[in-house]
Amino acid sequence: MLTLLAALGGASAVAAIAADWRETKPPLFLLLKPLTTLLIAGIAWIAPASDYRSLVLAGLALSLVGDICLMFEGDAPFIGGLSSFLFAHLVFMAAFLIGLPAWPLPWWALGFVVYGAAFAALLLPRAGRLKLPVLLYGLVLTGMAVTASVRYGALQSTGALLALIGAGLFLISDSALGTRKFVGRYPGAQGLILSTYWLSIGLIAASALDVQ
Repeated sequence: MLTLLAALGGASAVAAIAADWRETKPPLFLLLKPLTTLLIAGIAWIAPASDYRSLVLAGLALSLVGDICLMFEGDAPFIGGLSSFLFAHLVFMAAFLIGLPAWPLPWWALGFVVYGAAFAALLLPRAGRLKLPVLLYGLVLTGMAVTASVRYGALQSTGALLALIGAGLFLISDSALGTRKFVGRYPGAQGLILSTYWLSIGLIAASALDVQ
C-alpha cells in the first residue's frame, strides 16, 4: 500500500506541476492539487496508530485547506492559506516534540534561525499591509524546523530524519512562494514551490511510519 500511495502521489504531483507550469490554474490542476495532498496524507493514515500519527494527520488536513485557499488569487485567499499553514506548522511542532525523553537543541539548528531572519529581512520590506501576518508565519515556520531538529537530536531515528528533511524542504518551498508573491515572478516558480512542498509533507507523512 505504501508503494502504491507513493507512486500515485508522485504521478499526481508531476501531472499537477505540468498542468500549471505557466500558472494559469487550469481545471486539471484544481483537481490534482488537493488530490496529491490527499494521497500523501494516505501515507500517514496507514502508519501504526500513535499520538504522533494523529498530529501529523491533523497537520496534513490543515495543509489541504491551505492548498485549496492558495488555488485562488487575492489577499483574502492568501491570508486564508497562510493561516491554515500556520496552524499546520503549530500542529507539526507538537508532533515533533511529543514523546521525547529530552529536548536537546543541536547547534546546527541555529542555521534555520539565521536563514529565517535573513529571509524575513528580504521579504518584510516588500510585504506591505501583510507584513505582520508574514512575520508571524515566518516565526512559526522557523520554529517548526527547529523542533524537527530537536526531535532528530533526541531520537537519531530514520523517522526523525525524514521529519527534519521534510521541515527543511517546507522552508525552501515557502521561501520560493514568498519570493514569487512579494519579490516577483520567476520562471519555474510553480514547479519549485510544489515539488519541494509535496516532497516535504511526503517525508513528514512517512516519518509517522517509524515512531519509537
